[in-house]
Amino acid sequence: MNKAQKKFLAGASIIVLAIGYLIFTGVNASGSYYYTVSEVQSMGPKARNIFLRLEGSVLPGSIANDAANLKLRFRIVDKSKQSMPVEYKGTAPDMFQDETSVVVEGKLAENGTLIATKLLTSCPSRYDAAKEMKEAS
Repeated sequence: MNKAQKKFLAGASIIVLAIGYLIFTGVNASGSYYYTVSEVQSMGPKARNIFLRLEGSVLPGSIANDAANLKLRFRIVDKSKQSMPVEYKGTAPDMFQDETSVVVEGKLAENGTLIATKLLTSCPSRYDAAKEMKEAS
């Protein structure tokens, strides 16, 4: 094997390794697990030691919005009807309201409240809109 072939092989190996690394990190970043309220509550105190991403919906009547201080408090509820208090500092998404599907990310405080650093709402499904239109007619 001559010098030019060795250089080509070394360069190709570096490119393949770099692409493999990018694929690996991309899959790990997008493969985050969503917990439910009941899963977090069943973890007990060890839930306070990890970063959490919860999926659920906003419990009707639980929203307290302090717009002057950009503080939002509400309860997130899962399908098992277990709920958890959430505190979020920032502007609420436009679609945020009772019974909206949400994803919150943050850490659990000692009092059991999730201190959220991110609050996302999901867009209503086009199938939900079609269902509402059928019910209205």
